[in-house]
Amino acid sequence: MVARVRSAVEARGVTEVHEDRYFDSDPIVRRNARSLYDETRALPIVSPHGHVDAAILARNDSFADPASLIVTPDHYILRMLYSRGVTLESLGTAPIDGKSPNAEKDPRKIWQTFADHWKLFRATPTRAWLEYELREVFGIKRDLDSASAQQVYDAIAERLRSPEFRPRALFKRFNIEVLATTDAASDTIEHHEALRKADLGGRVIPTFRPDALFRIASPQWSSEAR
Repeated sequence: MVARVRSAVEARGVTEVHEDRYFDSDPIVRRNARSLYDETRALPIVSPHGHVDAAILARNDSFADPASLIVTPDHYILRMLYSRGVTLESLGTAPIDGKSPNAEKDPRKIWQTFADHWKLFRATPTRAWLEYELREVFGIKRDLDSASAQQVYDAIAERLRSPEFRPRALFKRFNIEVLATTDAASDTIEHHEALRKADLGGRVIPTFRPDALFRIASPQWSSEAR
């Protein structure tokens, strides 16, 4: 009966997911996991290692489009697709050697390419994160695939235009108490200074990550070492 219901739901392009899907199948372990989760899920987030650019929160502009928010900046997505023959250019970026500078600029085409290869992410943490993001953050219940790509794109784009999806509004919605950004040795802290005066409901603090200083063979090394 359960299988028939699931098949009927999937046939309509919507897959229901169980709230305990990430817990152990053993009922005792699952019950204990659920108990611990219920006790901690409402606690504020303290993130010691975040890749959020402080400038995004300081400016508080709307996010441009689904592709530049979700696909192009995510190295997990890029690595998976590139490993299966999808070109970086088709995903909106280009190799650092500069030999192929003509990256795709149309965010809809980038998103379609991503959706066309969605099946590659089955059983990966990336897929789990993205499915949660689409469902719980953006409220999209329909499965992502080649056929639904543009509808999902439009739904996300519509939400990104609303005040509730501005960076600072999301910061508060996610109940962030502390966010430590990842900063290069050459980064300034002007945006952090601005955020100290902002009403975020939490703190945004810089952290020092001098990785680039040790890549002395990199063409960008001199600018990072200044």
